[in-house]
Amino acid sequence: MIKKGGLVFFVVFLLVLPFTAHTENFTIRFSHVVSKNSPKGRAISYFKNTLEKRTKGRIKVKVYPAGILLDDVAAVGAVKNNIIQMASPAFSKLGLYIRDFQVFDIPYLFKNKNEIHNAYSGKIGNILKEKSLSSGFRLLSFWDNGFKVITNNSHPISSPEDMKNLIFRTMGSEVLALQFQLCGAIAYSYPFSNVYELLKEGVVDGQENTFNNIYSQKIHEVQRYMTISDHGYLGYAVIVSSKFWEKLPVSDRKLIKDVLRQTTDLEYTLAAKQNFNDYYRIKNDTSAKIKIKELDVEEKNRWKKYFKDHYDEFSQIVSDDIFSEALKLN
Repeated sequence: MIKKGGLVFFVVFLLVLPFTAHTENFTIRFSHVVSKNSPKGRAISYFKNTLEKRTKGRIKVKVYPAGILLDDVAAVGAVKNNIIQMASPAFSKLGLYIRDFQVFDIPYLFKNKNEIHNAYSGKIGNILKEKSLSSGFRLLSFWDNGFKVITNNSHPISSPEDMKNLIFRTMGSEVLALQFQLCGAIAYSYPFSNVYELLKEGVVDGQENTFNNIYSQKIHEVQRYMTISDHGYLGYAVIVSSKFWEKLPVSDRKLIKDVLRQTTDLEYTLAAKQNFNDYYRIKNDTSAKIKIKELDVEEKNRWKKYFKDHYDEFSQIVSDDIFSEALKLN
């Protein structure tokens, strides 16, 4: 039998327990492969600063940018094992773990950013979240970068066939390898941090990327030709270690998700604005001497038809439910 005084002490003890867990200090290690000044880099800095400010330093975020700690593929493995707690790999890189992330790599499958965002918030996003949990990490958010363009050092590219026999650096997904294979080109996967040197030394002829990645890495300075193809989408998944997440009190999970929602809104704005601005920075950089090919409507339609004629092949790489849902968004 518990005496009155003992009962009061026991109730107070129970009330204190959650508070004690809530006030525990810890550090989130967050790895990414792009520059601090990229939209993703700036968004992660905002996430760090906001979370640390709202917790008065109780939760700290240690950011490892530009691939200084891990490339995207290794970062996913490190998140699964709670070696680092968070990462923001490109969809293509996550596709090496969960093939359905490669749906965003399929050329011209999504017309515009609105369709991409509908995919994020709809059935496609839910499927990817479920498959992520089964793979040992939790998908917290989707982030934008933008639609990709093609650069190379050999000759102007006006049609997919113009890529024949050229060597391109890719992010390594099966869809991207098939994309270049269908054009008669050769695809090699290399870490993003190595792209500038690979192009400068002529190890590869070209690459595909967004304007902000091209400008921030100075890729336009070591390439002679750019084609505004907008053929595929480059986005990121913000993931967290399941082992880490499950040990957090509910209040900290809620706080992190709340800060991440604010960060995601900011990241969307930064990506759109920076891609727009960096296109003109590249175009007006007289020292770079890169020649830009703008596809007219007829040329663009030819690109779309070229790849859509091969959708049966691309659809074999991702699951039927993911591919059919993407087609519904068109």
